[in-house]
Amino acid sequence: MGFLVGLIVNVVLLSVPIGSTLGALFRIRPFENERKPEEKVHNARVTKSFCNEFHEFAQNKIGLNYTVNSNEIQAEPNSALCMSMTTFENATYPTNSTAPEFAFTWGYPFRIANESAPANQTKPLIHAFPQASIGGVVPLTLEDLGELTLDFAWTMGIGNTNAPSTSVRRLGAHLVNASVALDMYMDPDKSKAGDTGKAAFEMIVYFAHYGLQDPVGFGNGTVVTTEKLDGKDFRLFAGKNANGQNVFSWVASEPITEFRSDISPLFNNILDLKGVKGLKADTPTFTDYLGYVGFGTQAYNSVGNVTFWVPRLSMDIRKFGA
Repeated sequence: MGFLVGLIVNVVLLSVPIGSTLGALFRIRPFENERKPEEKVHNARVTKSFCNEFHEFAQNKIGLNYTVNSNEIQAEPNSALCMSMTTFENATYPTNSTAPEFAFTWGYPFRIANESAPANQTKPLIHAFPQASIGGVVPLTLEDLGELTLDFAWTMGIGNTNAPSTSVRRLGAHLVNASVALDMYMDPDKSKAGDTGKAAFEMIVYFAHYGLQDPVGFGNGTVVTTEKLDGKDFRLFAGKNANGQNVFSWVASEPITEFRSDISPLFNNILDLKGVKGLKADTPTFTDYLGYVGFGTQAYNSVGNVTFWVPRLSMDIRKFGA
């Protein structure tokens, strides 16, 4: 009888097409340690584009969220201000402080900012300051700021596409007036610290500036102090802007297109200026709040469009002792 059953099974197996297995004939319980295929993680890159006024939120599930906004100050007929932003589909980035890749394309005509000045001293009017700003970790007091590590790479080029590198000669040929900067605001009042129009203090770090425009305080030519970060030299100028805000402008000695360093020593420098005679600005205190941090480009004017591309950006703020 056993011989007959075995014969029947063999005959059935011979009739199964090549490539089939016993699993096609019998329900076989898998081994307990059998490896199962890993689930695929869907994290496609999604690129969106916007023009004119934009205020786009980019979520990072494992950390900081970013807002990319147009921040247009002075609109003009026949001008251009557009943004493209590439996000990850599942909002998971390499680190908890990684921002999405983004680019701003803009074009504005030349306008005089100081019309009453002599012809040889005229300065261009700023039209926009599009930037990516962080949320969730500010406001916090300056005494609680442990470190602010900035990591970026950017290019600026002529036209509507991302340039592989920045050509100062080409920017000059198209009469580009622009800068690249990290913009920060502070105030004793926590509710005002994040309001760029009402905060008492602004600290702005210029990593590059092209053309005729001068950072606030730069025109008087007085260097308040200096600092070296990531092997690069920065000079500090101080003054008040047209809005009456106290502005501290850190200006790099040469354009910096790639950077990675903790910039918190810059705060220490301006806090140490309290009581210095001849300073053309009031100084913040340790108990004041840092309420806004944004990285972007100041757009003044150009002949033709300009594209500012940021393929890498991270702003990692850590509280003291964290």
